[in-house]
Amino acid sequence: MIQKICGKIDSVGEETVTLEVGGIFYEILIPSGLSEPLKNQAREERPVTLHTYYYIESSGSASNLYPRLVGFTVPSDREFFKLFTTVSGVGVRKALRCLTLPVRDIARSIENKDTTLLRKLPGIGPRMAEKIVAALSGKAARFALSRSGRPLSISDKKAVDFEEEIYEVLSQLQYKPSEIDGMIKKALEAKPEIKTVEEMVEIIFSMQAEVVTE
Repeated sequence: MIQKICGKIDSVGEETVTLEVGGIFYEILIPSGLSEPLKNQAREERPVTLHTYYYIESSGSASNLYPRLVGFTVPSDREFFKLFTTVSGVGVRKALRCLTLPVRDIARSIENKDTTLLRKLPGIGPRMAEKIVAALSGKAARFALSRSGRPLSISDKKAVDFEEEIYEVLSQLQYKPSEIDGMIKKALEAKPEIKTVEEMVEIIFSMQAEVVTE
């Protein structure tokens, strides 16, 4: 298990950072809100320490499994993220997009059973908000004491308000959360103007069919 990485920043994207450690380059997923601060550190040529979460990502086929890292600048943010991803239907990439409110505010809403605030997070509808409260109530209290008032992620302009319905449809077809995250991302990249669940599902299935026939 890789708990922490210290190294020189090689490049920073909107959702990833590449660190050089002893001549080895690690690509690490990050919450989008860390992109600008890390770019500033790169310009100042300062090394960075990221507290990491290790997981295996699937591309949709059981034979295509990839080890990935998610990085945070604060250990408690990593721990909250790990807790958040234990909720059924909340994959790693979806969790990263969801953190558009400060961790302390999300934690307080969970402990207060405030589903109204949780529904303000991208991709979190009424059913998912209830599921988060049911799964994490009593477990998030220590994160509600965080002093940080900054959100970890920046709201994704491409986020769709029917994402939860898409998760439900694809989950019934036995797709894993990490697979669904990838499918939604690719569909939005191919057609950002998607407006309905039906349109999204149709695009996802057509893209899956293309992969099978290749």
